Amino acid sequence: FREQIFIIALDGSVVAHEGFRNFLMDLAVLRSLNIRGVLVHGVGQQIRSLSEERGICIDDPYGSGPTDPDTLDLAIEAAGQVSSRILAQFTELGIACAIPNAVRSTEKGIIRGIDSLLTGKVDKIDTHVLGELLGAGITPIVSPVAATRTGRILRVNSDWIAAEIAAAIDASKLI
Repeated sequence: FREQIFIIALDGSVVAHEGFRNFLMDLAVLRSLNIRGVLVHGVGQQIRSLSEERGICIDDPYGSGPTDPDTLDLAIEAAGQVSSRILAQFTELGIACAIPNAVRSTEKGIIRGIDSLLTGKVDKIDTHVLGELLGAGITPIVSPVAATRTGRILRVNSDWIAAEIAAAIDASKLI
């Protein structure tokens, strides 16, 4: 798999796990073998924790159902925290990484009579940005919040983002 690209979808509960650093060390091993990776992380567990701490009722922490403004605020905060944690640990391990805005979203809309509110879907993947980062040996870290063409922030399911990126850049593996 040398010089191949792997897309790794990482659930928020994995990031919160005590063994998360070991997982990142495994990614460092892949990188040392010239296997390039894009890391797409979720924030479901972090949203649930933040909602419990603040007494905010949420319907869907995972980004597949409707997202109200309070849940979007929690998702933005959680995504920032998780992205920063991954960035810090990659830095400690000597792995070059970046948090690009390579995913553009669009409103999911009304599906079967239910308004998705602030839940989005992938509109466009900037394959050029991802390709440049990967070509430079930099691991992109992609979060489950993305801006629309007009700059509006939406929550997008991280598994959907990972699948869309894998298809767009013709990745060898989607893990």
